[in-house]
Amino acid sequence: MSLISTFTAPAASAAMCAAMVVTALPAAAQEYKWTVQTAYAAGDDLHLSFVKLAEMVEEMSGGRLVMEVSPGGAFVPAFDVLDAVDDGVIDAAGGDADYWVGKHPAGSLFASAPGFGMPSIDLMGWMEYGGGKELFAEYINETLQFDDTVSFLLSPAQAQPFGWFEEAVTSVEDVQGLKYRTPGLPVDVMREMGAAVVTVPGSEVVPSLEQGVIETAEYFSPKADMILGLPDVRKVYMMPSYLQLGLVQNFFVNKAKWDELPDDLKAIVRYGVMAESADFYWRGLDENSKALATMEEEMGVEVAETPREVMKAQLEAWTAVLDNYAAEDEFFAKVLDSQREFAERVVPLKARINPPADIALEHFGFE
Repeated sequence: MSLISTFTAPAASAAMCAAMVVTALPAAAQEYKWTVQTAYAAGDDLHLSFVKLAEMVEEMSGGRLVMEVSPGGAFVPAFDVLDAVDDGVIDAAGGDADYWVGKHPAGSLFASAPGFGMPSIDLMGWMEYGGGKELFAEYINETLQFDDTVSFLLSPAQAQPFGWFEEAVTSVEDVQGLKYRTPGLPVDVMREMGAAVVTVPGSEVVPSLEQGVIETAEYFSPKADMILGLPDVRKVYMMPSYLQLGLVQNFFVNKAKWDELPDDLKAIVRYGVMAESADFYWRGLDENSKALATMEEEMGVEVAETPREVMKAQLEAWTAVLDNYAAEDEFFAKVLDSQREFAERVVPLKARINPPADIALEHFGFE
C-alpha cells in the first residue's frame, strides 16, 4: 500500500462521516420580527407592559421571535392602532377596548366596566374560563369586522381611584355640574350622575386642570397619576370607586403574521401574555403602594375615602347605562349576560371566602 493510499482512505471516510453529520443537523430555525405600536406614551406603565411582554417572548423563544415595541404615534395615531394591524401597516399593537367604544360600545365591557362587582383580575378569569375570550374575538372579528386580526387580553390593573379634587366629595349632590374628566363608557355614567363630563387626552389632563377646562379628573393609578403631575395641581385624592373597577389591555396581531408562526412560537406568545398579566398585577401592587405613600408623606396629598352613598350611585348609574345599551344592541346584551352568569358564582364566592380587609388592617395597625 502506498503512502498516498494509506492517508487517502481514512480521509475519505472522515469526509463521508462529516457529510453525514452535516446532513443530519437541522436547518437553522427561522426568525421572525414584528413591528409593534402601543396606544400609550413611552413612559406609561401600560406601554411598558408590552415592552415586558416582548422581552419575555424573545427570551423564551431564544431570539426566534423579536417584537420591536414603539409608543403611541410612532407609526399611526394612538387610536388607529387596531385599524393599522388589520390593514397590515404594523404587525401588532397594544391598547384597551375603551378606545374602541366609538366603534361599538361593547368595547368597554372588555376593559373598565364594573363586571357585576368583578375587578379586572376576576374579569380575566371570565375571559379565560367564562367565555369572555371567545366573545372578545367575536367583538373584534365580527362586530367591528377586523377579520384580519388575532386578539388577546392581558395586564389587568387595580381599581382606579375616583380622582383628583379641589375639595372632597361628601355626597352625590357634590357631583352635580362638576366638570369631570374620564374616558369611555364612564363618560355616560358620570353624566347619568349629573356631572358635566369633559373628555381630554391623558397628556392634556394637567394643563386642563390648570386652565379651568376641567375641575377634577381621574387618570389611571397612583404611580401613573404621580408621574403625570396630578399632585402638583390637586391635593385631594379620592378612592375607592366603581367608576372603573379595573382595566384590561388588548394585544392585537395581524392574522397573516400570526398564521406564519410555528406552533411552539404561538404557544410562547399565548403563555407570555398570561405571564405578563400576572406580573403586571404584581408590579402594580408594589409600585402603586410606594407611589401613594410618597404622595401622602412628601407631596402633601390628602387621600379621602369616597362615601358609600356615592359608590352606590355609581353602580346605579352604571346599571342604567348598561341596560340602555343592552336594550339597543344584541351583542352588547350577550356579553353582559355572560359576565353576569360568571359573576353570580364568583362574586358571592369571594365575599364568603375572603375575610374582610378591615379586620387585618386594624389588627396589624396598617393605615
